[in-house]
Amino acid sequence: MERHSRRRRQGSPWGQRIAAAGLAAALGACAIGERAETIYMDQQHATTALIDAIAVAEANDPALADRLYGTENDLDDACAPLREAGYRKMSGYEMDGALERAIWRSMDGCAAKTREVVNLLWRVDPDTAAYFFPVPDVATASTAH
Repeated sequence: MERHSRRRRQGSPWGQRIAAAGLAAALGACAIGERAETIYMDQQHATTALIDAIAVAEANDPALADRLYGTENDLDDACAPLREAGYRKMSGYEMDGALERAIWRSMDGCAAKTREVVNLLWRVDPDTAAYFFPVPDVATASTAH
């Protein structure tokens, strides 16, 4: 497995909020736009926590680090349309209809993958998880592998 991530530069938390707000505005001030914004911010937090967990694992458990890199790539793939929309909004680019459709199609999968990552982090690095996520998702923690 590759020892590096394919992720884009995460940017500042302020930049993430601006992108999320722009994403919601671009998708319309409706429940779907708000849901996309929430999912976008959740996956950004999960990615940041995962990066921290990878740094700890690289020093202590290279096999776990490799597994976490794969998890990060899976999260990136599941959330690619939302991440692309956030990047475009932060960069001042417009979203086209194809990207908007991709966002609609990917929201459920991105949200599910984000929950999986959060539950994994609670198992493998509870200190990092506690910093980013105050309470584990108990409903799915027992079914996560």
